[in-house]
Amino acid sequence: MRTTVEDRTVVRGRRTDPADRLPPNETGLEAQPSRFSAGMWAVILFISSEAFFFGALFTTYFFLRARIPDWEPVFGEKPTWQVDPILGIGLPTINTIELLVSSVTMQIAVNAIKRGDRTALRNWMIPTIVLGVLFLVGQGYEYTKLGFLPRDGIFAGVFFTLTGFHGAHVTGGVIFNIIVFYRTLRGQFTARRHLAVEAASIYWHFVDVVWIGLFTTIYIIG
Repeated sequence: MRTTVEDRTVVRGRRTDPADRLPPNETGLEAQPSRFSAGMWAVILFISSEAFFFGALFTTYFFLRARIPDWEPVFGEKPTWQVDPILGIGLPTINTIELLVSSVTMQIAVNAIKRGDRTALRNWMIPTIVLGVLFLVGQGYEYTKLGFLPRDGIFAGVFFTLTGFHGAHVTGGVIFNIIVFYRTLRGQFTARRHLAVEAASIYWHFVDVVWIGLFTTIYIIG
């Protein structure tokens, strides 16, 4: 009995159905056939390394705070600039609210692209980027009103190290979000191809969580 080419294909392996193939624009590193693709694991490993980095900074802060008897209070008496006369809350609190709200808008953007809604992704990325920029502006303004520099004691040095490195990470997150926004305008994301959006989201949530820790440590515990 003769065996046709098609029969041999069936015996030696599963015949490929054209319907099973991904469209050309949904292949590559950003295609997401499963929740944890190779690209997603890379993002997780990167965030884990960043978590260890900030963990070391927090450990340094609490170690020095425990070992130095005359550890300076955060700001002594609260200066007038730190309390908003209208809202009655300080600038650091306003910055915290901005980052928390930006995390919400970022997650809404991710949920939108998972549904294939690129318009909603674009619309929700805008407030995320704006709130991140406002946070950086607020932090820069705070630096001009502190009344001390990194050279003015151990607390000052640790304060600028913690908040400065966090500000650098927020800057990186804003740039990352701008790139995602630009790619969104070019229609490069779909419901199946949006690893960059999720990576930006995970990174943004991470810097927000770090800020909550910084805000609690520096401005509340002191």
